[in-house]
Amino acid sequence: MGLPLPQGTPTRTPSPNEPPTNDPLTPQSLPNNDIDTRQAKRRKTVSGLRLAPTRHASTPTERELSSDDQDPAAAAATLKPSVRQVHSDTRFPQRKKPGHESAAPVLEPTSTDKLIAGIWRQVIEPTVDIRTGVSGEVFRAINTLCLKYHNQSQSSRALEMIVQAYWIECYQARIAVIRLENPHLSTTEARMVALKEACTTLHWKEKDLRNRIAIWRGYKEIKDAGGWASLIFASAGVYRFCKYRSGFGDGFSTRLRHIQSSLELVADTLHPEWRDLLQVIGQGSPRRYHGHPHEWVTVPGGPAVPLAATYEHLQPLPNTRDGFQYRFLEESVVDRAVFGTDDPRVVPGLDPETCPACKERQSDEIEKNQCTCFPALFGGVRGHVPVQLFHTPSGKNNGVVARCNFERGTAIGEFVGLVTNGIEGVDVMLGGSRSRSYQIYQGRMGNFTRFINHSCRPNSQFQRFYWRGKERIVVVSRGILAGTEITVDYSDHYWRQLDKACLCGEPCCRFSRR
Repeated sequence: MGLPLPQGTPTRTPSPNEPPTNDPLTPQSLPNNDIDTRQAKRRKTVSGLRLAPTRHASTPTERELSSDDQDPAAAAATLKPSVRQVHSDTRFPQRKKPGHESAAPVLEPTSTDKLIAGIWRQVIEPTVDIRTGVSGEVFRAINTLCLKYHNQSQSSRALEMIVQAYWIECYQARIAVIRLENPHLSTTEARMVALKEACTTLHWKEKDLRNRIAIWRGYKEIKDAGGWASLIFASAGVYRFCKYRSGFGDGFSTRLRHIQSSLELVADTLHPEWRDLLQVIGQGSPRRYHGHPHEWVTVPGGPAVPLAATYEHLQPLPNTRDGFQYRFLEESVVDRAVFGTDDPRVVPGLDPETCPACKERQSDEIEKNQCTCFPALFGGVRGHVPVQLFHTPSGKNNGVVARCNFERGTAIGEFVGLVTNGIEGVDVMLGGSRSRSYQIYQGRMGNFTRFINHSCRPNSQFQRFYWRGKERIVVVSRGILAGTEITVDYSDHYWRQLDKACLCGEPCCRFSRR
């Protein structure tokens, strides 16, 4: 992964009824463009998050991203003084070209970094990533067979580590019992008695068992620090990690303890049967977390809490008892009461079969799709986005943290919600153009992008992308490391309309003294 831009902590969590702000993009600013080289220069695009004009307030809280195709100065001149607007003055974060590495060298990750990264990959990523197929019944059958035995081998490896980690506990307990029964024996002598008892049953030589114990003890240390989920979802490299013990430093246990509840949250919501594996040692436990992974907010040093509990200060919504209600979506929902059977995101005259950025074929069928601009979101196998909601320590309420690295120029997620129009007096995301506008409302439905905080030194940005002839707003990384909060810049136009200080904490913060 390329060296990320230096980013800081974000500033402001949008109020629960107020979705996040954004900076859109144009196809011309996307990577791997086939832009006409005869053009003298590229137009800078401006887009923002702003309040709609106030005619009559109908629906509660939201946010808008304006993506008007017009000159930035002209757009700003037409805004009313009270309009809050987010701008992006940066161009699309291009992916690095092979052989053009200009960034400073990056230190190699430590073995502890690799182990923790492997755990997150195992627990979050799809079990098998079938990108394309040769087609035919035979290949589908071999895929099914491959998946079957792959899952069995993973379960078998996990069961083996569970039993071996538990063996260490029983071994230590047996040594203690032997000493109680034989007070004249030293700890070393009691250990030798326990070893001989084990070798008699296992039919192993004492030397072989000692070598295995060193590795099994590492499994137990991982389990003790990060819980059973950290061991069960550890990658194949955990064997070497425990054998050579190169990463068992002072900070190892602390790091695992810090993410223990986060790992259990993802394991319970994405792999609800994982606790059944513990039945092999009689330690099965009830599932702690249910529902969507982002319906929970992780808290340092404790179990995750329900998302709604972090907004108890809100007043109840009309005709409801709760002050916060949110439904997580995979795709945006078009408000049929406003648009009927039409989808306002469809761009007239745009070929739905061709990507305007890379000029390759776009198709929802993975075997036929050739566009790889954002394969994690469009035209490829989609898995759970490796991000979590977390409670920020700086007064911004909730934020979004990356659990895996996001390379510069890759899409983190799509800004989805209710595609509607005519909402006034609240923040919504504006899309389209002056002649073809719509709003994306995230007040009551959407995804994790609603909780992305502001930073005056952001590590991602909102941009525009066209998939199958429809305009989409995506969050694009500028280079984000695992464990880092994901942030965007809400822009000067947005903050100038607010009577509050920015909490991003960056040295370059523009509104910290308000």
